[in-house]
Amino acid sequence: MPGPGRPFHKGQSGNPNGRPKQYVTVSELARVHGPRAIEVLVEVMNNEKATASARAMAADRILDRAYGKPPQFTTTDVGQFRRACEMTDDELARIASGGEVADPAEPLLDPTKVN
Repeated sequence: MPGPGRPFHKGQSGNPNGRPKQYVTVSELARVHGPRAIEVLVEVMNNEKATASARAMAADRILDRAYGKPPQFTTTDVGQFRRACEMTDDELARIASGGEVADPAEPLLDPTKVN
């Protein structure tokens, strides 16, 4: 049912004919000029009179297109990292005594063996 934030009935499209057709999409146009763009990058890269930064940038762009961009690593890629404030006293004591950190999913104490 139409209302605030819902201007159309269920199953009704706001654009029934879809996206308007274009004669040439931007990506198709870019592909047509792609080979010349690579040639220009090579010319800049090989031009002794171009600045070092322009030559390096051209080389970088060529490598990106030839081999893909290198992977970007972030701090979320480090795996199972836990801060000390997230650990129990038993885990911290084990680390301080030279032991290894237990798997956080595995309980430190066996509840069936409690005194």
